[in-house]
Amino acid sequence: MAEFSAPFDGSPIATQSQWSRMARRWGQDGVHAADPDSTALKVAGNGTGNVTLQPGEAFVNGFYYLNDAVKNIAVTPNAGTVARVDLVVLRASMSAKSVVAAYKTGGSSAPTLSADEDGVYEIPLAQCTVAAGSSVVTAVNVADRRWFTDSGATPSLPGARRPSVRGRLLTEGGRLYIGDGATWQWIGSPGVEEGTYTPQWSAGTRNFHWGTDAVNRGIYQVRGRRVDVSIRVLVASNPGGSGYPDPLGVSLPPGYPCTTTERSLFVWNYTSENGEGSAIGVATTLPTTSTTKIARLRYSMTNGASQSAVPNAYSMFVNTPFNIRNGDVIDITGSYWTT
Repeated sequence: MAEFSAPFDGSPIATQSQWSRMARRWGQDGVHAADPDSTALKVAGNGTGNVTLQPGEAFVNGFYYLNDAVKNIAVTPNAGTVARVDLVVLRASMSAKSVVAAYKTGGSSAPTLSADEDGVYEIPLAQCTVAAGSSVVTAVNVADRRWFTDSGATPSLPGARRPSVRGRLLTEGGRLYIGDGATWQWIGSPGVEEGTYTPQWSAGTRNFHWGTDAVNRGIYQVRGRRVDVSIRVLVASNPGGSGYPDPLGVSLPPGYPCTTTERSLFVWNYTSENGEGSAIGVATTLPTTSTTKIARLRYSMTNGASQSAVPNAYSMFVNTPFNIRNGDVIDITGSYWTT
């Protein structure tokens, strides 16, 4: 097949097929409307032999369509013995060289849309149900089936947003917003879809590992300034408790330090494979000490057995309250705000 490019001087868009192929790339077929509540090209039934089509504009197969006044479209009578499901469509025809609103009959389900880009191409406007032996469509028997053109995401400068449009997307400083007609609602920010890292375990300022055969994995996701993180270690050996007298800690994902304005909390779970049971507690950052790690794995105990016994929180160490050994598992999961 020969190459083709246009329009240039001496190489114009010469046929409707060439135009259609080019214009289809500019946007999706559909009705031009600020939001789905618009009446643009909306179809209504009124209990007569016609349905009405409101004024509006659309793209169909790359061709422009305009209806500038309310239009009556005749309903095809249903001579059958069961209800019939029909469509009102916009039909672009290469042979007729036009786009028109048309009534298309179906059966027990709606008819299939024609989708021949070089012949007849249709998009739906409404679904109409015609009772057996009837030739009228009432208001309740019309279902809106309009497709709408896309308008893309609108770029914006901080402090200079245009008025909100319902359903419209807006980008500003890498953040994505959606309009509700009154304001722009934040829906997303740049981040990391899914990242992994090798957590660095520590006791105070001393780093260590849980054995060369340990499974030590962190997984995280970033949305704006929020970081979700999960850490799991399957212990291979104890590093030696006497040499690590400070509380356990573990690093956060690299490049995403925790905020200094508050402590972030996580849930941890320990399971022993050496007959010492299991435990669950809360891990926390200590941003005044470090913004790059979870600094404490805390668990609660009381000083007595009664309901009035005063609880207190204690930190987990390499050997306290468990002698962490081969086969034991530590899981940590939670979210925090980064700086």
